[in-house]
Amino acid sequence: MTNEEMNVYKMRITQAGVGELAVIMLEMEMQWLREALEAYDKGDMDTYTSNLDKASATQVELMNELNLDNEVSKDVYAVYIFFNKQIVNSKIKRKPQELDKVIEMLEQYHASFSAIAHTDTEGPVMQQSEKVYAGLTYGNNGLNESSLGGTEYKV
Repeated sequence: MTNEEMNVYKMRITQAGVGELAVIMLEMEMQWLREALEAYDKGDMDTYTSNLDKASATQVELMNELNLDNEVSKDVYAVYIFFNKQIVNSKIKRKPQELDKVIEMLEQYHASFSAIAHTDTEGPVMQQSEKVYAGLTYGNNGLNESSLGGTEYKV
C-alpha cells in the first residue's frame, strides 16, 4: 500500500462512524491480501509476509471490535477466526492457503457492512478531528488542499 493510499484511509478514518470504520478496515485487509498475492506471484517473500502480517493485524482488530453479547456477532467472530487462520497458515507455509476465497468472503462482508454503515447516524467516532471535504484548488505554487478547519496544505 502506497503512502498516498494509506493517507486516504487515514483521512476516511478521521471522518468515519463506527460502521464505516469496519468497512474501511475490511477494505484495508483486502488490499493487503491482494498485494500479498501479487508479491507471492513475483517471488517477493518479504513483501508477501509483511502484507500478511498487516492483514492479520487488521483481522484481529475487527475481531476485537465485535460485541459478543450479540448472537450474530458470535457467528461473524467464528468466520473471522477462519479468515485469520488462513492468513496465519499462509504466512507459516509461505504459500497462499485459499486467500482468494478469503478475499471473496471479505468482499461479501464488505457489502453487508457498507449497507449497515449507511444506517449509522451517530457521526464520526473522532469528534475533535478536523472536518475534511473534497476539493483541491490551483494556486500560484501548485495545488492547495483546504479543510473546513482553515488548515491549508500545499502539494
